[in-house]
Amino acid sequence: MLGRFRTLLESYLFVLVVALLVGILVPQAQVLIAWNTLLLQAIFFLSSLKMDGNEILARLKDWRTLAISGVFMLVLMPLVVRGATLLLPENLAVFGFAFFLLAAMPSGMTSPLLSELVGGNQPLALVITAGTSLLAPFTVPLMVSLAYGSTVVVDIFGMMRTLVLVIFMPFILAMIVKRFMPKQVEQVAPRTKPISTILLGLLIAGAVAPHADRIIASARENILGFLLIILALFLFFGVLHALGYYAAWWKKRHDRSTVSVCLTYMNFTLAIFLAGTYFPDADVVLVLVLSIIPWATLLPVWKKVSTKLP
Repeated sequence: MLGRFRTLLESYLFVLVVALLVGILVPQAQVLIAWNTLLLQAIFFLSSLKMDGNEILARLKDWRTLAISGVFMLVLMPLVVRGATLLLPENLAVFGFAFFLLAAMPSGMTSPLLSELVGGNQPLALVITAGTSLLAPFTVPLMVSLAYGSTVVVDIFGMMRTLVLVIFMPFILAMIVKRFMPKQVEQVAPRTKPISTILLGLLIAGAVAPHADRIIASARENILGFLLIILALFLFFGVLHALGYYAAWWKKRHDRSTVSVCLTYMNFTLAIFLAGTYFPDADVVLVLVLSIIPWATLLPVWKKVSTKLP
């Protein structure tokens, strides 16, 4: 019984459903907004505990792959998505911004694990994840400003400061803890996934709660629109997989698959946090939360597809 409950806590889809229900049906969940920064810091800290600083430094010699991956993920993809969204009707522009925000995110902290599951290069995934995460405080605000200009008003330096607080500080603290308490971290780190998942659920509930009325109204008025958003997200993730795989065309298959996973399974948690903090629009938050569905279900499909690619 306890094992089954633990499995549920580690399921992103289960957390998604519960968090959505709490955010929509429990008005008191809005109190979580004040804790969003701390929640995300805790998530990054627990994720960083699983990173090996020495392994990251050792892998920096493959600078070509790291540089191309970073530029592709943090600069080119957001610009490509922005260009594509310019073709959308004006009434769908807000949804386009949600897709842009996803494309601008660094690799998710679980990318090394996901890469291993598809037969990829876990150390390479670790370095790409660490590198893109540490660059994100600078690239994300700049890309929003470059792509949207005055269309989207954002405090660039305020966002940079926030991202430094939620990414750099937990990462540095985790490295310090690993340095002085290596044995304790080695025992605790593999068991932190349920805690991280609960924290993610709280973050999502807090982000959804302020927009509950708008989300309920949208669902009642346009259920087809909901289904189309989910379909568009699956298509979006599928395209990211393909682009990521061929971005490192000179590498072996398992390395290309690694880059594909790192690009596709972006840090949606960070995107939800930024949307709730700087772009509090119900439609943007909704798309970002629904992105968890392809994020949590598409990997087995990609695993089968990637084995047939050259």
